Parts: sequence; structure tokens; C-alpha cells
Amino acid sequence: MTSSTQHIRLLGALAVAGLALPASAAAQSTGGTSAPASQPATEVALTARPHALLGRSAKLTGTVARSHRGRVVRVERFDEAAGKWRAEGRTVVARDGAFAARWRPRALGQLRLRATLQRRRPASVTTASPEVSVRVFRPAMATWYGPGLYGNRTACGQELTPQLVGVAHKTLPCGTQVEISFRGSSMLVPVVDRGPFVRNMTWDLTKAAADALGFTGTARVGALVPPQSR
Repeated sequence: MTSSTQHIRLLGALAVAGLALPASAAAQSTGGTSAPASQPATEVALTARPHALLGRSAKLTGTVARSHRGRVVRVERFDEAAGKWRAEGRTVVARDGAFAARWRPRALGQLRLRATLQRRRPASVTTASPEVSVRVFRPAMATWYGPGLYGNRTACGQELTPQLVGVAHKTLPCGTQVEISFRGSSMLVPVVDRGPFVRNMTWDLTKAAADALGFTGTARVGALVPPQSR
């Protein structure tokens, strides 16, 4: 057999092998492209203050790609009891890709939130942001006390000193640990006394507790009390 004949047969075999390749492989072998891979999810970023007050409006902000301006963003809270996400509010993406929404917490404790970029067409996929955690406190008015009373015994039997960190409440058992929040800071303090005996006031912080929170007068605070103590 001549070398030219062998060359012709070899070319024919290669052609048959090419026909037998899968469509995607054949496309690659000829410089074509296979079916496009799914596009990466659009990133949605959500920002929230770490503390919020029950029933009080809180602001949530975030960003998406500018190309999604005009689209609806929905804020959702994870319902631990039901095991699913529930809508809490909605807003629209601005021209620069930013969004802001108002949210009114309806549950106490540590909550999980996310923002979802809503679909334009039924076939498109809703994109969710990473979760953010917000601790929700019950709002109440508070004041503080101490100077002029140091050296006296509290209703719970402790000596009131400039160093005593605690809070007074009218009915909670002595020693109950209460988490008090003020302007983004919080701390656990025990009930050490009875009071306050002033109208519309719920908590009375010792001077040491007030100083630790930056609390200097009469103001609204947030509080979380163990369920068994409420």
C-alpha cells in the first residue's frame, strides 16, 4: 500500500470519529461553544443596626448592581416557629443601586433578616442577600439613681455603692438578669432594687450601670427579660 493511500484512509477515519462525538465535544473541537452555563447570582447586600425596638420603625439599607434600578426589594424575616421566611417590608432600587426600607419589628429577641431582589419574569430567580442579625428589645422609659443614697440597703439587701451595677424594677424577682439596650450598646444587669416610683417609668438604673451604657438622663431604653420572669 502506498503512503498516499494510507494518508487518505487516515483522513476518512478521523472524519467518521468527528461525526460520532457528542454535540458539545464536536462544537469544542471545531471552535464552537457549548450551552452557556448559568449566570452567577446577583449580589444583594443588606445592612441593619444591631439593635431595634419592638413596634418602632427601624431603617434598613443595602445595595445591588446599578443595572437593577427600579426593581423591587423585599425585606424578609425568618419565622423560627413556622420554619420559613415572611415578608416584612418592600422598597425600590434607586438609580445608583442603593435601597432603603422601613421595618417595624413585631417579635422580640434575636431575629434573622434578609433582602430579596424580586423577579421581573416568572422564569427568573429571586436573589437573596446574606442574612443579618438584629436583636429586638421591648421599649420602655428609664431613669437612673445613686448619688445621695450611697450606703443605704437596696430592697434586695445589697449595699448601694458607686460601683453597684444593677437596675430597679417594681415586680421582677431580685437577681433577675435583664438585658438593657441604649443607643446601640447593651449589657446584662441584675435586678437589685425596687422602683422606679415615678409615673411612666419602668426601669431605674444604678449610676454605675448608667455610666457603662452612656445613659445620662431620663430616656427610652430597650429591655429583654427572660421568659420565665415576665
